[in-house]
Amino acid sequence: MSQFSGLKSLSPVWSRVTNIIAKEARGSWITDVNGRRFLDFTTGIAVCNTGHCHPRVVAAAQAQLSKIMHAQMNIVYSQSAIELAEKLPSIMPDPSLNRFFYTNSGAEAIEAAVKLAKQVTRRNNIICFENSFHGRTMGALSMTASKNVYSRGGGQIAGVHFARFPRCSSSCRIPKVDGQCCWDPIESVEEVLKTRSAPGDTAAILVEPIQGEGGYVIPPPGFFKKLREICDREGILLILDEVQSGMGRTGSWFAIEQLDHVRPDIMVVAKGIASGLPLSIVCANGENLMDKWIPGSHGGTYGGNAVSCAAAVETINVLREEKLLQNATARGKQAIQFMKDRKWADRFPVKDIRGLGLMVGVEFDPAFKGFASHVTTTALEKGLMLMTAGSKETIRLMPPLVVSESEMDQAMTIMDSSLNQVLSKTSKMAS
Repeated sequence: MSQFSGLKSLSPVWSRVTNIIAKEARGSWITDVNGRRFLDFTTGIAVCNTGHCHPRVVAAAQAQLSKIMHAQMNIVYSQSAIELAEKLPSIMPDPSLNRFFYTNSGAEAIEAAVKLAKQVTRRNNIICFENSFHGRTMGALSMTASKNVYSRGGGQIAGVHFARFPRCSSSCRIPKVDGQCCWDPIESVEEVLKTRSAPGDTAAILVEPIQGEGGYVIPPPGFFKKLREICDREGILLILDEVQSGMGRTGSWFAIEQLDHVRPDIMVVAKGIASGLPLSIVCANGENLMDKWIPGSHGGTYGGNAVSCAAAVETINVLREEKLLQNATARGKQAIQFMKDRKWADRFPVKDIRGLGLMVGVEFDPAFKGFASHVTTTALEKGLMLMTAGSKETIRLMPPLVVSESEMDQAMTIMDSSLNQVLSKTSKMAS
């Protein structure tokens, strides 16, 4: 029997990025069962922000494992869950976010946040955005619009309406009129409120500060300020999905701090919060929102797992004490500067380069169908793990926040070589 015959027993529903069977991982590197090392610029889809198996996070989790593994939140509190709740206010983008609900995944937290909004406002509708991604469970899927593959063969909940998201190119040359974008998405939000979801029926606007699966798209200045104004005007709650953009990935604790820095009513945190252990958090104000949640109306068996909470506490300590937010900013600038210095926009079919911290997207001309996927495949052969994003020809770079200057240079050099190789093959096929 083959050593890995169990592969045949795994569900094929997981779409494959690589076929690597990992043996171990440290820092920015993954080693497979054959001893080959890969520079990881996927980090489990922006999860291992402190790098793979950061020794301080591992030690904290191991220490908690020896004390108590599972303390169900309805029955007892673990010390680590309380310690995390004490530490979270210090990283929140607004002091009003002072109550926390623990659950396991981003999708679960999104559904919990929406459930809270509907219960408190007594309204049913939610406004989301085109090209958004909020998860693949039934409720979260209904609010996702990045790829139609996610919704194939499954039903969706009612009351969800989509507005445009500002997909402004960093290379846009069209002059703005009175400071307004020529394709102002706020008009789309207002149109939804006028035609499909009356303000009195709308519980919340759910939005990613930077679209993740949608292609690492950053909205222009003023967008969130306008959203906040609409929400205040109509009594609608603003829910920020910081699942992928949070926990230092953009160079600040949360992306919204660099994007108008408006106050969210509810914020969802997951992925990088516990360095790879399952944990997500719904953050909201106590007096106005969380304390109005009917006791017993929501919960979960594993939410706030003691080991995950211990890992999250140490993750915050590591991000702060090892200055990983500052490193994210520096390494992100290094990546974009490399692309400029190597003249990617001239040498390759690059449509746009955009990013904030270590959340960097490279979008290619849609006429080159499959180009992004071919580049990631070629880069993998050279020892670099990359991922595409959404329905457009986009590659996203999301290395761990511990990535070094030399590792970044190595990765960008591999990517440059891969782009050159794929373009050469594409040109030969075209001719």
